[in-house]
Amino acid sequence: MEKREQIREWFTYTETSIGVLIAAGACALFAVLGLFGMLTSGNFSGGALVGLIIFSIVPIVIFKGYSKKNNLPSENQLDSWLEEDIQAVIKNRPYDKLGVLKEDLVAESLLVVGPIFWNTSGFSQEDILTKKGKDGFNRYSIWTIQVFAFTENYLCSYKCHYNWIKNTYINESTNEFFYKDVVSVKTDTISSAYTLMNGQRLVHSEAFQLKLAGDEITVITNDASLNTSSVMVSKSERAVQSIRAMLRDKKK
Repeated sequence: MEKREQIREWFTYTETSIGVLIAAGACALFAVLGLFGMLTSGNFSGGALVGLIIFSIVPIVIFKGYSKKNNLPSENQLDSWLEEDIQAVIKNRPYDKLGVLKEDLVAESLLVVGPIFWNTSGFSQEDILTKKGKDGFNRYSIWTIQVFAFTENYLCSYKCHYNWIKNTYINESTNEFFYKDVVSVKTDTISSAYTLMNGQRLVHSEAFQLKLAGDEITVITNDASLNTSSVMVSKSERAVQSIRAMLRDKKK
């Protein structure tokens, strides 16, 4: 199965309950007994054949769906794929859009990512998915990707919304500003008013915030309802520390 198909299967797979499996087994048993009865009695009426077909198909469909469980990628594999795919997106695209050459940068570029689980322009509701892994953390199909690149005189930013299942990105935007215009950079708890796809509301969210003179960049990275892993949140902490260090150097 192709990588994108495996990712979609992980998000859309529904665990088959024991009750459903028992029912499937009962249907299979009835089908076998029915076939045996028809062979011994010679009664091959239309109604009996239809019933036999139904009792035969139901368990096949259920057990086929259950067998997909063994082919689903692990949470570790998913996390590895997500990191790999995000790195592929930001390898060249941000710099092409910004018109910046990598050799002109004076420090390593920084990445901040955050999940999206609310209505977002350019995505259908079928695209916006989440699922809890066995480790208790949620994974998401749509992400905000924010990249910061440092030049000698100014800080550049690139942002897009990434559809992981389809491996596409939309809603791209870029910006650049002088270091002196940066007022503050931090991770903080902010008030938010997003309504999630499951009807819950984000009230107090963890977010990366870079405040400028007359502007602001915010990426929501986590929330009790979002429940993302600390690995994703740590990227924003690292970005804050690095940007602060650069600002101290440039504002001397």
